[in-house]
Amino acid sequence: MRKNTLNFGEFKQYDKKFLTADCGIDLENVASVAFDGETLYIAQPDCLIEYADGKAKKLAIKASKLFSRNGKLYAAIGNSLAEIKKGKAKKIADFNAPVIDISVALDNSLWLITKKDLYLSDNGEFNQIVNLPDETVCLAALDNKSKYGETVYVGSKVEGLLSMKGKRRHWAELVPDVTGVLSQKINCLAIDGLGHLWVGSNEGLNIYDGKNYWFNGNDFYSVPDGSFNDMFFAADGKKYFATNTGVITLIEGKISYFSYGVWLMHPTVTKITVSDSGTIAAVTPEGISLITSKYMTLEEKANHFDAYAEKYFTRNEGYQVDRKLRKYGDMDSGWLPNSDNDGLFTGLYCVSQCFRYKVTGDEKAKANAKRAVEAMIKLTEITGRAGFTARATRHSYEENFGTGNREEWHICEDNPDMEWLGETSSDEMTGHYFAYGVYYDLVADKKEKKKIAQVVKTITDHIIENNFHLTDVDGVPTTWANWEPDLLNNDDRWFYERGTNSLEILSFLKTTYHVTGEEKYNDVYKMLIKKHHYAMNCMQYKFEDAHLAHIDDQLDFINIYPLITYTDSEAEKEIFKMGLTHHWEYERIERSPMFNVVYGSLTNNCCDIENAAKSLSEMTLDLIRWPVYNSHRKDIVWDTEQDGMGVPAQLKYPLEYSARVLVNYDGNQFVCDSGAERFVEINTKVVNRTSTLPGTAGANGLRAQMPYNYLLPYWMGRYHGLLGD
Repeated sequence: MRKNTLNFGEFKQYDKKFLTADCGIDLENVASVAFDGETLYIAQPDCLIEYADGKAKKLAIKASKLFSRNGKLYAAIGNSLAEIKKGKAKKIADFNAPVIDISVALDNSLWLITKKDLYLSDNGEFNQIVNLPDETVCLAALDNKSKYGETVYVGSKVEGLLSMKGKRRHWAELVPDVTGVLSQKINCLAIDGLGHLWVGSNEGLNIYDGKNYWFNGNDFYSVPDGSFNDMFFAADGKKYFATNTGVITLIEGKISYFSYGVWLMHPTVTKITVSDSGTIAAVTPEGISLITSKYMTLEEKANHFDAYAEKYFTRNEGYQVDRKLRKYGDMDSGWLPNSDNDGLFTGLYCVSQCFRYKVTGDEKAKANAKRAVEAMIKLTEITGRAGFTARATRHSYEENFGTGNREEWHICEDNPDMEWLGETSSDEMTGHYFAYGVYYDLVADKKEKKKIAQVVKTITDHIIENNFHLTDVDGVPTTWANWEPDLLNNDDRWFYERGTNSLEILSFLKTTYHVTGEEKYNDVYKMLIKKHHYAMNCMQYKFEDAHLAHIDDQLDFINIYPLITYTDSEAEKEIFKMGLTHHWEYERIERSPMFNVVYGSLTNNCCDIENAAKSLSEMTLDLIRWPVYNSHRKDIVWDTEQDGMGVPAQLKYPLEYSARVLVNYDGNQFVCDSGAERFVEINTKVVNRTSTLPGTAGANGLRAQMPYNYLLPYWMGRYHGLLGD
């Protein structure tokens, strides 16, 4: 099967670090921030803090404001202006009031305002030009064309935007009623390289041509309304804005958001500065965010997550589970609980390592896959009931041992310091069969192939002998592991599971036939198709649900892979590809790396591989389930299709992965806000829509998701030639 390979190349990967009171910062009194090169300086009443290379140092300098201008760092110290060099202050000039702002015009003339006056520097001497309106807070100078008529603007919290004009210098007011300026309360000003004035106010953002043309906030396709508190224009034209709803950047014509939770400790950003390399320092009431960036490839990011999986997400014998954190955003404070789906997610991780091994030949990947598959086999061996597989195991030294539903937790007969969880679902078996088949094909030696064939045979025999159910140690079928034809086809209570569960059992049987070679499993497969129309059940197995129920989406894409891979009949493959294509087209809007890669691996159709790569590039490096706050964005579109099901609206188009609630591929990608209730008044009936099984509860910075979300689609894409880097 010929594939078009995408070489995505290097992309800019963002990361962040939170600076809090632990660094000695007085968060309530941060007056200003500025970079000198890559060293961050933080001004607060009692001292100046120098932060570099992860270390904070207090300097005996009491600066009320910092200004980074044309490669120099200036500080307002009392009524003086000083230059900061290597942590030392050198006085430049004294004034009769504190310095408020500095502006270097396009012709490099240097302008300055104090609380009282406007000044212009002439060969190092500052000359007073004109008095200032009350509560002037910001300054922007275009140039110094002549001794009168200078194009200089100031912003006041009371009198608004003013422009200096005339030989007898005075301030011309640009008032909202007769101009395009949005508000009388101005917070920040800047001049761009073309001479346009950018105006940040409590009502939004304006651009002014200096005469009578205004480009206001409503003209921006996605800039939110509300307060723009500060702005920083880099020498290369990149623009950064501090707002009450986060950081906004305008780079290469694209507006991007860095909002509360993932990037910031509080929605309100009061001050912003940017280093020479592009590191953003954003001040909020609860901490300063250092948002960094570096160029990397998808493979380099995969290597990061492969190491991450080992360090933070591998539990006991090799199970992959989410990590719970005891301290907000602190991975090292975390621990690894068992989950209801240890087998499923360990299986998905195992498959990622199988593909990685086959692509790279890395023996570490082979060892990871081997450890994972052996841990999964143990889940079947430990129950004492042939073919019945546990959900999870737990040891006496682990948190919560001996708790939980004691009807379903069982002490191991041969080890009282270990227990296992029953009531196993079809989800679990999906992960097991998927991993066993791929490991068998790509990694296993002869001895391992024999062992895998035996465990798969045992599980499948159990299912067939129990009328297509998993039955627990008490002999009762588990709640969800049902593949019985009479129930799926004739019981309305199983209507929604008909397609998915038909797909599952056909996939299980084909995998079993593939690893054992025993024709009886093919016979059962054919019987379900001919007698019980299971293939027809799979023609459109995805039930369109207004994008509310996502729990089966991941299962379906996992099960279709071995089913089509191990099916010899092209006619049968075409039937199954009908269901796959319908499902993928419906979920295409999610830009899911896994869904796109599976679809591209199994068909010659367009699979939006560039969108898959883009989504992979957007995933955060920490994989923490941060709170998210997006409802202020103008680029969001609400979907009301759910109204017919009695469910409130959610997003019509999911946002970029760096702005979503981080969930697995069985979670809701259409959530707008979650976990932001502390700071934002959220209409939970609309904005904070959670998914139906599972939800987005726990978007609180105290949980991290397993790296399989990245590793499985990436290494599968590499293996199948869809991704080249």
